[in-house]
Amino acid sequence: METTLVTMADILRDGRTRRTSPLPDVSGIRAHLLDGIYAVIGGRPVDQPVVVRASSFRQADTAAYTPYGRMRGALLTQTLRLFLVNFSSRDPFASAVAAWRASEGASELVDYFDAIDDDERARLATDVAAHSVTLTQRVGQLPATWRPRTAVRTRLRLGGVVELRDHVDLMVGSVTTGSGVAVVDLTTSPLDESLERALRYHALVESLRTSRPPTFVAALSTASGDMWRCEVDDELLLRGVADLIAVLSSREEQQ
Repeated sequence: METTLVTMADILRDGRTRRTSPLPDVSGIRAHLLDGIYAVIGGRPVDQPVVVRASSFRQADTAAYTPYGRMRGALLTQTLRLFLVNFSSRDPFASAVAAWRASEGASELVDYFDAIDDDERARLATDVAAHSVTLTQRVGQLPATWRPRTAVRTRLRLGGVVELRDHVDLMVGSVTTGSGVAVVDLTTSPLDESLERALRYHALVESLRTSRPPTFVAALSTASGDMWRCEVDDELLLRGVADLIAVLSSREEQQ
């Protein structure tokens, strides 16, 4: 992993110009994953698919996955979206809330936000403003030719019994270009081992979705300003498969 470049734009630019390993064999990865799913769940029919998300690989007690942490993360994603279209605001919290409400619709987070008191809302506003400073400083300027897009959602059904759901904070590039796609995870918590598992999950889902793996996955922590980049190769995707099978096995044991 690399943490030496100044901005996420630097990391993306450098990663888009070089690949040191051969393109992974996605068909082989898919077959390996399906074999693993069958070994855990078997051929039994299910009324509802087993749903897996990136959050399934994060620490259950991490602050990012409390209602407050999820709310903060949702508003930072909106801040990123506004930043990428060069929207300037004196009140990043109010702007992020307005953009979030326009796109969110009805949800548990909306109910949570509407229920918090003035003190908690003021705390959230201060927190979002502080994280926004780190975000805008560390992302850097992404050229429009990179086709940056935020909040990219994916649903994939595998073997009829498992549904992979993913939400990517930032994606740049295209599967039709030589530089390929880069996937970025934005987190308001420090980077840790569970974030590595989430990055592998992002890489696996994108590889299965398009049959072409992303060039690399990256992460930016607005808590610390730290950044990671991981090239996507066969080893990373196989570790992602192992992570996913471990989650499924754990759920089966708990039933």
